[in-house]
Amino acid sequence: MAKTYSDFSQLKKIKTEPVTEPVPPTEPPPAPEDRKLAESANSADYFSSLLGAGASPRKKPPRTTVVTPATISRVRAEQAEDAFAAERDALNAELDEKQAVIDALAIDVAEAKDELVKAQEELARAQEELARTQDELNQTKATLDAERAAPKVDEAMLEASAAKDREIARLQELLVEAQRTSLSSTVLLDKPESFSEKFPGEVREHLLEALADAQRAADAGGRDRRARILEAILCENAVTGELARRRDEVKQIMKDAGTFIDDAAIAALEKLGFRYVSGSNHHKLDYAGIRFPVAKTPSDHRSCLNSAAEICNRVF
Repeated sequence: MAKTYSDFSQLKKIKTEPVTEPVPPTEPPPAPEDRKLAESANSADYFSSLLGAGASPRKKPPRTTVVTPATISRVRAEQAEDAFAAERDALNAELDEKQAVIDALAIDVAEAKDELVKAQEELARAQEELARTQDELNQTKATLDAERAAPKVDEAMLEASAAKDREIARLQELLVEAQRTSLSSTVLLDKPESFSEKFPGEVREHLLEALADAQRAADAGGRDRRARILEAILCENAVTGELARRRDEVKQIMKDAGTFIDDAAIAALEKLGFRYVSGSNHHKLDYAGIRFPVAKTPSDHRSCLNSAAEICNRVF
C-alpha cells in the first residue's frame, strides 16, 4: 500500500514507492487530464500545473510518484478552502472598516444633534430677548407719543409770557402817547380821527401830490416865497409812489379786459379797494363812497381806457 502526505511541498524530497494496489471503487473517477497526469511518469508536472504555469522548472527527481485521484480531490478542496478563507478574511476586513466608518459617523451624528439642540436653545433665548426688547420699544414709543400729544403746560413760562404781554401793551400805549405828543408839535396838519384810509398813507400821498401841484402853480404865478416853502416841504417828505402805481394798475386791468369787462377784471379792481355794485345795463363800482359806471360791453377798446382815466382822475 502506498504512503500519502498532506504537505505537498515535501513531495519532491520523499522517496516514494510505486503503487501496486488498484484504485478503490469508492473514489470518484478523475478527470481525463488528471488521469493523464496521474498516469504520467513524473508527478511533479501535475503539481506544477496545480501551483501555476509560471512556477520555475526544477530538475526531475530520480524517482516519480503517482498521485491518486483522492489526493487530487483533497488538494483541490484545501485550495478552495484557502481561497474561501482568504476571501472571507478580506470581506471581514472590509466589513470592519465599514463598521468603523459607521461608528465614526454615528459619533458625528450624535455630536451634531447635541449642537443642534444647543443652537435651538440659544435661538429660543434670543427670540425671547427680542420679544422683550420689542415690548420695551413699544412701551417707550407709546410713552413718547403720549408726551407729544399731551399739551406741555409750564406755569412759570405762562406767567412769564403773560408778564411780557402786559409789558408790551404798556410800552405800546406809551409809544402811542409819545407819538401823539410829538406830532402835535411838529406836524403841519392833523388827520381827522374819523377819516378812514383805503390804504396806509393814502392821506399823506394825496397831500404831497397836492403840494406838488401847488408848488408848480406858485412857481408859474410868480409867488416865489410860497413856491420855496412848498418845495422845502416836498424835499423833506418824498412821495412813495403808491398813487401812481395804483393808477397804472387800473389802466392795465382795463386794457387787458379789452372790449368786455369780465369777472376777472372786477376781481382785480376789488383787490385795489373798489366795491362792485351790480347794475342792469352797466357795472357800477364804488370807491370810498364815490360811484361811477363802467360799460359791460364797451363799443371799442378806447372805451375801457377812457373809463380807466376817469376812475384814476376821480379816486387817485
